[in-house]
Amino acid sequence: MEERQIGTTELRQRLTDVLQAIKEEKVAYVVETFGRPQAVLIDLEEYRRLENQESGRTPLSEGAQAAFGMWRDREDIDDDWLNRGREQWDSAWRQAASHDE
Repeated sequence: MEERQIGTTELRQRLTDVLQAIKEEKVAYVVETFGRPQAVLIDLEEYRRLENQESGRTPLSEGAQAAFGMWRDREDIDDDWLNRGREQWDSAWRQAASHDE
């Protein structure tokens, strides 16, 4: 999805054109005040898709993502990813423990 920046003053002046571009061209507008991003305007269908995607996450996924700090926004870090990592760690730990005996 193409992303465009727009200031609040320009947005007020061009609101109809911006909404039309969002709907027809499937672009996202990052709304800025004093050069700082404040909000994003996206197509309603895209918003609903994202909302449904978020509601499909389990509490464990949210907890797992929060635990990863700077990686918390990565979509590929989910319960399956976490469980695979745990299995690999557990397997390596058990193997090392069996050699120590």
